Amino acid sequence: MPEFPEIEAIRQYLILNISNEVISEVKTFQHTVIRNPSKDEFEILLQDAILDHIERIGKILLFKLHKSKLFLHLYIDHGLTGKLAWSSTSQKVPKRAVFSIKFRNGKILIYHDLKLHGTIWLFSCKNNQQCGYPQVIDKFGPDISQISESEFIERLKRFNGEIKRVLTNQKFITGIGNAYADEILFEAKIHPFNRRLQLNEKEKIRLYLTCQSILFTSISKISDMLSKTNKLDNQHYWRQQIFKIHLKGKEPCPVCGNPISTIKARRITNFCRKCQIPKNRNFI
Repeated sequence: MPEFPEIEAIRQYLILNISNEVISEVKTFQHTVIRNPSKDEFEILLQDAILDHIERIGKILLFKLHKSKLFLHLYIDHGLTGKLAWSSTSQKVPKRAVFSIKFRNGKILIYHDLKLHGTIWLFSCKNNQQCGYPQVIDKFGPDISQISESEFIERLKRFNGEIKRVLTNQKFITGIGNAYADEILFEAKIHPFNRRLQLNEKEKIRLYLTCQSILFTSISKISDMLSKTNKLDNQHYWRQQIFKIHLKGKEPCPVCGNPISTIKARRITNFCRKCQIPKNRNFI
């Protein structure tokens, strides 16, 4: 699942490549991912629309477009396996392609989703300030890129449980998922299964600062790789270059050399037992 750094790097990249471009052709393939509107209406609404800007709400991309007196807001939640990619008229459409959008400058943007876990919404309105939006957004906390240190620490008081679960709770803050939580907690030297109530003030501050450092450094690195390769659906490669411990179980810790541990429950968690000391005596 792409998280804040990947989504933000893609957003910035697409702004440079397709802002103010006109859509010349729209095709839909797997409409089950598109929750709103119908297949025909989706294609008709986007046809001849101009892309004004691209925004990000947590891990959701928002494409803002217009045509004539109509405003269009296209939301894309990648889910677990969704990916945006460039295509060409000579390329075969991926098996699980959801849509393709061709611009008058010749660029073709496709969205494909191996397990169809993503969600897409398109809303139209005559007043740009009154367009509909996915109701899931109402449950989001502040964006990790915009929250202050004091607000971060204050909001922590409202959420109990293991700190990794808190960090990935989109009601607490939006943008961080399972993978980057592992990297953040490793860098902050905080055990993922320590409970929020067990963190002292210094650890809370260190956690906030590490979130900012890891996430913004990752954006910079991904943006650099994007500009060199122009490959949008290259998340696996990006993470190979950036990550120190996530999905690297049994490999040596880059700090102490101890084997990286892996725990599989609902999701995979990687950590170093030597660098990230557990405060729970029952944790083996």
